Amino acid sequence: MQAGIGYEIFPDRFFSSCPKNETREWNLELPLPEEFKEKKYKYGTVFYGGDIKGITKKLDYIAGLSVDFIYLTPIFSSPSNHRYDCSDYFTIDPMLGTEKDLKELCSAAMENKIRIVLDIALNHVGDTHPWFIKAAKGLKEKEFFRQINGSFTFWSNSKNLPELALENSELIDLLWRSEDSVMKKWMKTGVNDWRLDCAYELGQELLSDISKNISSHSEHHIYAEAWTYPKKWLLNGHTHGIMNYYFKNIIDDFLNNTIDGSQTAEILSYTVKDCTEEKLFSCWNILSTHDTPRVKNQYTDLWKLAVVMQFTLPGSPLIYYGEEIGMTGENDPYCRQPMRWELMESENETFNFYLKITKLFKDSPALREGKFTRAFSNNQNILAYSRSTSKIDEYRLIVINPTHKDQEFTAYTTESFLMNRAQMQDIFSQERYTIVCSSIKGTIDPGSFLILQPLIDGTYTPYKRLINSNY
Repeated sequence: MQAGIGYEIFPDRFFSSCPKNETREWNLELPLPEEFKEKKYKYGTVFYGGDIKGITKKLDYIAGLSVDFIYLTPIFSSPSNHRYDCSDYFTIDPMLGTEKDLKELCSAAMENKIRIVLDIALNHVGDTHPWFIKAAKGLKEKEFFRQINGSFTFWSNSKNLPELALENSELIDLLWRSEDSVMKKWMKTGVNDWRLDCAYELGQELLSDISKNISSHSEHHIYAEAWTYPKKWLLNGHTHGIMNYYFKNIIDDFLNNTIDGSQTAEILSYTVKDCTEEKLFSCWNILSTHDTPRVKNQYTDLWKLAVVMQFTLPGSPLIYYGEEIGMTGENDPYCRQPMRWELMESENETFNFYLKITKLFKDSPALREGKFTRAFSNNQNILAYSRSTSKIDEYRLIVINPTHKDQEFTAYTTESFLMNRAQMQDIFSQERYTIVCSSIKGTIDPGSFLILQPLIDGTYTPYKRLINSNY
């Protein structure tokens, strides 16, 4: 099992392949909060016209980020731009394109060795869905919807999102069990995997049934939206992986100085041991999504540290479209601005940083599939941990300083084959540090990070009999 790099796309806001009617000009930002409050604009109905063909046209760009999978928020027919209020699971929203367009995207992605992950809300539909319109009239479809004391229930008490009765076997057949079901229909077009919206409300029994049914069809995986500790969602085939908000919360608290480096290392070490690296590799390491403020808004001047943790902790880092070019945006809907393609230029420092970190991840077996080990430090302000494989030249030591001051540190590793008096080199700055009895001593700048690797060069090296060996 290896981790991979993901790229999340909110389809209406990524790229438009052609002009469309009743869409907002791409270069105009979303309306101001007071305009939504005054109801000059209705939430969820501001469209920019991004589409599936637009994603296909930009596949070379996405592949250039070393991406292994693309996660698309919902594409099914819906009255809103976010499409979590589905009105027909069996059709693609016409504004986004056609079934043919989706097939072409899946085919082109496969040629680039990129998997396509579709988002689906099985917990609820929109109140414009024909099933609910019939249910509201008392027809047989009312059995498709969850009811308490004869009244329909609604997700988060939102009256436009009636909840489905997923205990109904006929409904289950329509959604995932039968060969003509929703999920199997779209997998036949080339869709690889699924992200399940509100998976925490589906429960583990249903998740296991969904996973069993779609994986028996071919090699397909389920990723669950679960804002919780990962372990129980990953056991017994409930899911292939989750969106790891638990790791995000740890990163947030560490960088906000809510917990110190020693506490962070202890929590991470326990979590990795408890959940295992192998299970965590397929979980998505997220910093921001369509539901949260963007990276630079959340982490301000420490954003690079957050990204380094995202890419060096066990898991599959998920880039939210536009993060790599420095887009900003606060909470929904402002984290869903249209992609700012004009920021794509060679001098874009953010983009160059992402290119370097994605290449580092792609070229590093230790980061993709290696063991996580806490490094002990004499300075509780810093966080230190390693990723390693059976080959010493693949060893990586990560040191993070989230404070606004220089920090002197000694990181005590438990790596037996770091040779005494040899050196380690930071991959980004090229700065060198001397190894003393498997420990590394130095000073780290304020708000900075180190990704250290053993320096193995020259005619003499103490690693000469270890470089090509598994130890």
